[in-house]
Amino acid sequence: MRKRIYFFIAVLSLLAMSCKKYLDRTDLSHLTVDDYFKTEADIDAFVNGLYGAMVPGWGSPNLDFATDLNALNPARGDFANTDISLGTFSPTSSSIAQFWGYGAIRNAYVYFDQVKNVQMSNDKLNLYNGSMNYLLAYRYFVMFRAYESVPVVNNVLTPDEADRIPASSKEDVFSEALKRINEAIQQLPSLSPAERVRGRLTKLSAMTLKADMLLYAASRFNGAIAGATWPDAADAAAAAIAEADDKGYGLAGSYINLFTGAHQTEADIQKEIILEQVRLPEIATNSVSNYDWSPRATGFGIASYLATQELVDMYECTDGKPINKSVLYDPSRPFKNRDPRLSASILFPGNIVNTIDPSKNWVFNSLDPSPANNDYILASFNPRDRSVSGYINIKYWDKDLGSQTIGMGYTSFVVYRYAELLLMYAEAKNEASGPDLTVYNAISKVRQRSGMPLVNALSHPTREDVRALIRNERVVELQGEGKRYWDVRRWGIGEQVQNKPFKSMHISRFNIDGSFNSYMDKIWVGTSLTDPGQEASFTIPDGSTGGRLMTTGVFTEPKFYVWPIPQSAITSSTSGILKQNPLWQ
Repeated sequence: MRKRIYFFIAVLSLLAMSCKKYLDRTDLSHLTVDDYFKTEADIDAFVNGLYGAMVPGWGSPNLDFATDLNALNPARGDFANTDISLGTFSPTSSSIAQFWGYGAIRNAYVYFDQVKNVQMSNDKLNLYNGSMNYLLAYRYFVMFRAYESVPVVNNVLTPDEADRIPASSKEDVFSEALKRINEAIQQLPSLSPAERVRGRLTKLSAMTLKADMLLYAASRFNGAIAGATWPDAADAAAAAIAEADDKGYGLAGSYINLFTGAHQTEADIQKEIILEQVRLPEIATNSVSNYDWSPRATGFGIASYLATQELVDMYECTDGKPINKSVLYDPSRPFKNRDPRLSASILFPGNIVNTIDPSKNWVFNSLDPSPANNDYILASFNPRDRSVSGYINIKYWDKDLGSQTIGMGYTSFVVYRYAELLLMYAEAKNEASGPDLTVYNAISKVRQRSGMPLVNALSHPTREDVRALIRNERVVELQGEGKRYWDVRRWGIGEQVQNKPFKSMHISRFNIDGSFNSYMDKIWVGTSLTDPGQEASFTIPDGSTGGRLMTTGVFTEPKFYVWPIPQSAITSSTSGILKQNPLWQ
């Protein structure tokens, strides 16, 4: 029976990928669906088979390539979401189709049609129903976030029925997602980190998704959507934090171990992770964490995630001040006295590469032109994979040099964690009623874990001060976790941060008032694993002129804040009832 269940899921998945009809619909009358749903074990296998549709995958960080945080390599040219970054995407682009799809939604309604005929306990029924409601909420939310107005369906459709459903208003799409997540919150179990199964849904994960949904809608539409105001978002985040605290969740002791597979099973790490897409060493099939996030020096990594200078500059000095305002900032040694999260997640010249086996550590230096240095900023061995920005983001790299085979990475992707929940609350509460002690405390908890100074009404007295702080904190705490693209969208700052040229390493000098002075042509770089005082001077290629051009981001039109409906879906609407977003007509 279990093999038949998986076969049925595979059939539905294939149908879901079809573009022949715009709602991915197919007439299920020729499938004997009833044959596949006889026991609780069948339901369990079916629901578990749909978990991939309930969480973002490893492709989520790729949207950072369409923001100011991740550099595009000109020699690569075909990397993820390049057309979004360059403003050349259109209804026919494959990149904008990544969130469109009704296969999982249809499967959820197949489940609701069939589960009523299967005997099981109320606890199990609530778990499965809650999981399917979470799936529906999540799928509608990600489509709302990308396309805003999409068709809303509430049952398994025949081809003729599907062809008569137009796109619903964004208000109705969000309302459907909100209704479903509220149902999921009532149905999913309330569990501690020790009680839950890793990667499986709980009441807390549903409450966190709700807070995320409300935060996005409140900021993107400034409270214009009913039930999605800043106070609504603050209340949802506060309720999720209360549930988390009650169940023993909290901040882990180590920031970087949250993103290192060898440590993710530890109790201290698990208490921060609310939801994750789990990878395990014994079934390691995830190449991303051991390949795309790895420096070239390992011999198998391709250093896909190249941090921009813009990202590096967002990390404050250890006194809690921006680099242009801090007396601790030394442009000749620009990476000293900086927020520890910088050295933990980004390789810069002189940064020590800490691996699982300390005996294999080395000093990274993208400014060293030695022929053997594959991570040199101008390395010629393979222009497609070199560190063109001079910085490599290794946040999700396994750091396990014992698994040097492509495809053997085992770091799990973190979907939601306690630190993000704190920042959700701080942002929503600040926007709803201005900064208060709860806002400062939430931000300070996140910063304190990494050794950064606490914040208060003296350091950041106004709503505007706290807003800027939170937006920066979301970058340095959450970069690489698939958040930035949507933050830029909902804050309406695309023209400000994305519409500009992006250049390789360029280190700024500042005047006493914090204004820009000039660029450095050389910097001092640490060269020893054990002696911090051992340094050498290295030239920054084109550093004195502001770096080498990598790409020029384009964000010039209001339509870039909403994706077009995929043209394949429009074309497949044989009745013509599905219309393109007016901004893209």
